[in-house]
Amino acid sequence: MSHPLWYTRRMIIETDMKNKMNDIKHYYTEIHAKGFRHTNKFSGFDSACAHFSTRAKVGTITFEEAKQDGIKFTGDQQVSHGWVDYTVGKTYGQTGREDVTAMCPSHSEGHRSKPVFQEVN
Repeated sequence: MSHPLWYTRRMIIETDMKNKMNDIKHYYTEIHAKGFRHTNKFSGFDSACAHFSTRAKVGTITFEEAKQDGIKFTGDQQVSHGWVDYTVGKTYGQTGREDVTAMCPSHSEGHRSKPVFQEVN
């Protein structure tokens, strides 16, 4: 039995989308506060993670652009909420996933694994 043409095309498109999604790598860069505005309320944490995703290899111009976009987005958000300025720290890339134990709070929320990150050079 053969499938109708529209179904075959749809399956090809879905397969291509899945393959493209598998090519995307996830990264984050640490950013640290240089100071806080003096207020009577909470001005933010000492550091934050600027997450970004890209298909580009580490060190390429496209990778650096995606990294800078993530840093700018998160940094600007933190500055608007109380940071004076920020410095950029190390960058980490996701290398896989590991299982969580039943004692982990995220396990009761339905999460059975967590991402594992390693520093990239």
